[in-house]
Amino acid sequence: MWGLEGLWPELFLAGAALLAPRRWALSTGLLLYLGGVAWQQERLFLLYAIDERSVAGIAFFVGVTLFTLAWAPLRREAVWALLLQLASYGLLLRSRHLAFSWALMEAAALSGYFFVIAASEKTPSRWEAALRYFFWSVIGSALILMSLAVRLMAKQPLLYPLSSGSMLSDLLLSWGWAIKAGFLPWHGWLMGLYRTLPLGWGVWYSLVPKGALLLNFLAVLPSDSSSGIFPGFLYGLGALSLVGAYALAWRAPRLTEQLFWGSFAQAGYMVLAMVGGGQASGWQFWLVYGPASLVSFWYVERPWRGRMGNAVGLLLLANLAALPPVLGFWVKMALFWEGLQHLAGWARILLIGAAALATIGGFAVYGKVLWQIWHTASPPPPARRRVGYAIGAIGLFGLGLLGLKALESLG
Repeated sequence: MWGLEGLWPELFLAGAALLAPRRWALSTGLLLYLGGVAWQQERLFLLYAIDERSVAGIAFFVGVTLFTLAWAPLRREAVWALLLQLASYGLLLRSRHLAFSWALMEAAALSGYFFVIAASEKTPSRWEAALRYFFWSVIGSALILMSLAVRLMAKQPLLYPLSSGSMLSDLLLSWGWAIKAGFLPWHGWLMGLYRTLPLGWGVWYSLVPKGALLLNFLAVLPSDSSSGIFPGFLYGLGALSLVGAYALAWRAPRLTEQLFWGSFAQAGYMVLAMVGGGQASGWQFWLVYGPASLVSFWYVERPWRGRMGNAVGLLLLANLAALPPVLGFWVKMALFWEGLQHLAGWARILLIGAAALATIGGFAVYGKVLWQIWHTASPPPPARRRVGYAIGAIGLFGLGLLGLKALESLG
């Protein structure tokens, strides 16, 4: 079965688009879409599979989208493009075929072009940002398509997990993904997008598309240490992004830009899971980092000062810096451990060096953000924001204390 009969949950997104921008219709359509995907869990089709990880990822995508729609409402045309992107990225999480993944990336790039134009209508640079976004997305897709062609000429299968092809095929595949995920030195187009869009939708782009791309690449790798593709090119770019993004974050003038640069570093850290057997840790890392990052951006936009507010901000940013005992520390530790267990030679040395520098960089950057918040006067946020900040901080701290049990798995 190709699986076309399994795409009926996407019809709920189409219905929500027709009734946009009514908030009740959007919320209902998104929740029904999530419920439809969850109902099909454990079903396997030719092009995609629905397992508990992909359902959890789509639940995160839907949650981020609902939150951002309340944070920064959109006009109808932007909602149409947004829901098409969401459907593409939701399918990308489930995709188990390289050609299908490539087609979904193209659909997301095309709808993203129109979304940037519609969502940032009051920004003079919207056309430049949209064209750069589309150009680099197409370049990344072209490289993946060339890798696909090389594999077909060698009569190699395109179903996940992929076996190792030629060095050229593996290089083209990793290079295309690196451009699409915005690794350094191809970060400029993505940072320009963050600056052009309203803050909430810039955060959405730093979490949903990037998360879908990285998690889909994890599915490319085998679940053990067998001979799958070796993304050595991505390891080097991940280390560069990890260290370089924190250096650029230190120089950024605005608090939100410092957090955006930090998101590039977090994606670089995610590359440490690009090893056979590292899929579970990679999923855990992104599904913890994503909500924590969303709440942190929300906090930085309207900081909460005072004794209680300062404590909440400290916990939120300590999670991004991966300081114990907050939950972010444990998921990064698990990710680092996977890389340490499976990598050898120059890759292990690169991992240890980049992780050490990133620990220092993360502590410095997020500490600077916190210091700036504490020493800058700002109006108090509304009560509902303060409650949201507190729930996020307490959740991360409480789950971090429970995360001490994760040490047992290291034995």
